[in-house]
Amino acid sequence: MELDPQRFFSGNQRKVLYSLADGLCELCGEALGSGWHADHRIPWAAGGPTVIENGQALCAGCNQTKGDGMLQYFQDKFKARPFQADVVTQVLDGIESGRDRTVVLASPGSGKTLAYLSLATRLFREGRIDHIAVFVPRVALAQQCEVGWQHLTLDKRPGGLCTLFEEPRFGKIWHRTNEVPLTAGRGTGFVATYSALATSESIFVEWAAKHQGRFLLIADEAQFCGDSRDGDGGGTRAGTLIQKLHEHALHTLLLTGTPYRADNNPLVLADYEDPQHGDANGLRRLVKHAEATYADGIAENYLRTFEMHLTEARVSRRTLGDPSDRMSGDSLLTYNLSDDGDGLAEVLRDPKTWEPLVEQVVSKVRDKQKFNPSYRGLISCMGQGEARKVQQYLQARHPGLRVGIAVSSDTDAPRALSEFRSLPMDILVTVRMAFIGYDCPQITVVGILTHYRDRGHLMQLVGRGLRVWSDMPPREQSCLIIAPDDPRMKEFLEHLRGQREDGLRRVKEREGGESESESSSEGQLSLSYVESAVATTTRAASNDTDVESDELLLIESIKLEVDSAEDATKFARFLELYGIRTKLGDQVPGPRNDLDNEMIVQVPQPPRTDKEIIDELKSRTTSAITRYLRKAGVAPGSPGYQDAVTKATFRVNEAAGYTAKTANTVDLAEKRLQAALALK
Repeated sequence: MELDPQRFFSGNQRKVLYSLADGLCELCGEALGSGWHADHRIPWAAGGPTVIENGQALCAGCNQTKGDGMLQYFQDKFKARPFQADVVTQVLDGIESGRDRTVVLASPGSGKTLAYLSLATRLFREGRIDHIAVFVPRVALAQQCEVGWQHLTLDKRPGGLCTLFEEPRFGKIWHRTNEVPLTAGRGTGFVATYSALATSESIFVEWAAKHQGRFLLIADEAQFCGDSRDGDGGGTRAGTLIQKLHEHALHTLLLTGTPYRADNNPLVLADYEDPQHGDANGLRRLVKHAEATYADGIAENYLRTFEMHLTEARVSRRTLGDPSDRMSGDSLLTYNLSDDGDGLAEVLRDPKTWEPLVEQVVSKVRDKQKFNPSYRGLISCMGQGEARKVQQYLQARHPGLRVGIAVSSDTDAPRALSEFRSLPMDILVTVRMAFIGYDCPQITVVGILTHYRDRGHLMQLVGRGLRVWSDMPPREQSCLIIAPDDPRMKEFLEHLRGQREDGLRRVKEREGGESESESSSEGQLSLSYVESAVATTTRAASNDTDVESDELLLIESIKLEVDSAEDATKFARFLELYGIRTKLGDQVPGPRNDLDNEMIVQVPQPPRTDKEIIDELKSRTTSAITRYLRKAGVAPGSPGYQDAVTKATFRVNEAAGYTAKTANTVDLAEKRLQAALALK
């Protein structure tokens, strides 16, 4: 429909509307305060003109109520989950009541990105904001936000989540670091990292002051942004600056996966309950306005159920004797990892421990790929060194396996993560700093080779494999978790079980009607070290049943014989149902060494950010100039070559109207390329 080019009532029109209403809200009759709204009787988005005859003076509360009814004028494809709708409601309530921030605690896969994008769209349509400013901890997340919301398809049409919303909606949300302008025109935004905010403070603070009260501020994965209130120096520069930007925003939305930072310091801008409500560790309860748990995801069919395979290890710790005491000799303590998790980092560095875990990941990925060849696995390692060892092991032991690696959080990882999501792959090897917030629902097997046992960190990690993939029915999907059998991992298993049970209970009712540092003892026992650690047995556990190690071996052998890819616990329940639950004593076949035949697939082009497209167009422009000069007999390195390049570039810039520096959009960069291709 044709929309009135004038979106807002002018100052003079507002005066007339106020006078016609005698200073009273035209719906409830209450006196209009300073923040009264000049409203369209027929909404502007529905074609209503911005004229006095179509205007009315409303108080903020009545206009919000009317705004809820406005949604009928938009035929958006986006249908909010209960959690996403709650986020929008909480923010709107906060704005009306004078609360300047909303804190959201959400598990991975809950749809936080769409929650804040639908919120921004709502606020923009109601004329409350002009821009959105998003901050994330990693470049990969910034790029994911930009291309996820809007990117160019092969035929140069907008693609991404933006197509779920009708116009008017937000336009581009650019990934910006230290480039200006951060936004271009109303209805646009930017996404940047906390690191970029700290290193380019003036750019962001000046932008916020310029757009005072007209933008929504998003602090995503806020557990990675420090709180400047920390008295012990635990805060970060980014935390201080987020608070500065918050002072200029209409409202701030704080999105976090954990109630505290990894160092147990408070989140920036967050409030906590009184100390007497603290837990056993003295941590106070986060005051949150909306929450999405793993149980919610199970109940609403957007997160998968799980099965965890826990591998036991036999650990030998040697303690050296005191050299000054001749009677003191070395001592050797041998224990099971499931009984004592001390020295877990050293245990996981021993190839005799991590190699069997890696082999399990490979085996389970192949099982999953029998259901869908696009399924894949993720292995998280403690550091870059360990990750590269795992990658090299996989390439040597399984040469036909398609293995990706993302170990540097802000350099090679963004592209590697993007390609792993889009291209045919089998396993991604990564470290904890690279995968935070990563969205790839094809991941359905997660291998845990890290020693971090903070519940929030583990939830972030296994959450990479819990997100339901639209290509398969939700109830046919499950996540397989491969992990060491240490005490704190078992505690996490019980937490997941409780959440899964709660979610499934809610389904039945509806149908019926981070980082933890190594322990101090580990760092102080300089004369004690793990001499060896050998993986021994593996058991499986889900919410419904446990399968001990000997039985798991038999079930896996039967699966091989009948070519089944079902999860072991589901297979065990099937056997139990028919009274043939496996017994001990059967011969277990050796491991399979054959590789599945690779399918021939068409390799898609992963979506790219505007900056990546612009950089490619600039490179093609340079190549076009070089080819033109070659045809003219001027080769690189020949006399006068640099002068010829300068002249040819000047002609390109003059024909396009832009230089390489000023051609900072895809359209302008394409104009320069076309000008270079037209050189004669």
